[in-house]
Amino acid sequence: MREPLSYEIARRATEAAVEAARAEGERISVTVVNRSGITKAVLADDGAGPIAVSTSRLKAYTAAVMGMTTADFAEAAASPAMKANPVHLVDPLLHPVPGGFPIVADDGEVIGGIGVGGAHGGVDARIAAEALKSIADLLT
Repeated sequence: MREPLSYEIARRATEAAVEAARAEGERISVTVVNRSGITKAVLADDGAGPIAVSTSRLKAYTAAVMGMTTADFAEAAASPAMKANPVHLVDPLLHPVPGGFPIVADDGEVIGGIGVGGAHGGVDARIAAEALKSIADLLT
């Protein structure tokens, strides 16, 4: 099994997310967690509120432990099958809102998650995707 998500990956991803958000005029928080959902790095830009910090953490956690984007998880959570066992009863930290992505090594193993909060869900998702592109060379 691969070593836990490195600090270098977490640092580069969080910095790239803040830079991408600033380029769009957004002030966000970004969190990177390892595959178990343990926080590796958090950055909150100037002007990012406390809800941005909380939601970025929850999105990163959800993406890492579920192994899918939080947008995909939101779709799954809305399915009739999940009505019998609502998401918040399965794990109260699961957050079915766009803006979280699993961090996947080139061999397909989920090694962590990244979550962005503070902008609209679609914008959060776009910023997180940009940050993932910036660390692609570290995932081999």
